[in-house]
Amino acid sequence: MNALLASWRNEAEKLWLRKRTKAVLALAVLIPVILTLGIGLLGRALGLTAALGGQVSVLTLNLFTGFLLPLYLFMSAADLFPGETAARTMKLTLVRPVTRAKLFAAKALALGSAAAAVLATAWIASALSGLLSFSVSPMREWTDSLIAYTVSIVPMAALILIAVWIAMFFANSAAALGSMILVYAAAKLLPVLFPALAIWSPFAYTDWHALWVGNGAGGGKLLQSFFILLAYSMMAYVSSITRFERKSF
Repeated sequence: MNALLASWRNEAEKLWLRKRTKAVLALAVLIPVILTLGIGLLGRALGLTAALGGQVSVLTLNLFTGFLLPLYLFMSAADLFPGETAARTMKLTLVRPVTRAKLFAAKALALGSAAAAVLATAWIASALSGLLSFSVSPMREWTDSLIAYTVSIVPMAALILIAVWIAMFFANSAAALGSMILVYAAAKLLPVLFPALAIWSPFAYTDWHALWVGNGAGGGKLLQSFFILLAYSMMAYVSSITRFERKSF
């Protein structure tokens, strides 16, 4: 356990030292502020200030889970796996007294921690920005948004593990990143062409939070979608860790 925690701290520090991590955290603070100001101006112009006031957290979360956070996680996964292989730093990491299984878990946990930190920052910024939005029922909106941001970590975790699984097939970060983006874009487009397939695509659940707020979805649908995401996560994790343990660095 100590080796796992030490490896996790090391991998998390790698992510923190990258400029893109600081940039996405800065966006998590700035976007809610910009949206609040923009919606405030639009609301006053249209006389809909109260109606539009509670939309900041929803718009911010949709933007992050649908585009910004997946892109950040793809870039980070590409760096932590094929990127380190190409830079020949993976060999140095494997010299440490830690098994490959624990090292893989530490990298995956670091990516998950980064996703959680971005979501938490975005929620705090959205909640504070909401104080300026003249919302009709701020406490209810804060509660709904907290639930939405919290449950969003589930589809993001599935996305991380699928991204890592794709990364296992490449020896350099550029090819891995390009493939991740291509697969993600295709998976997002597929339900548009074939709506019946949407339920089986893990990437169709990046807005999973929408099922939890407001009237929400029934317990049966929530459980069904959760187990679909869990199944993809388990398959991606087992397949990826198997390839990682057998891979020559």
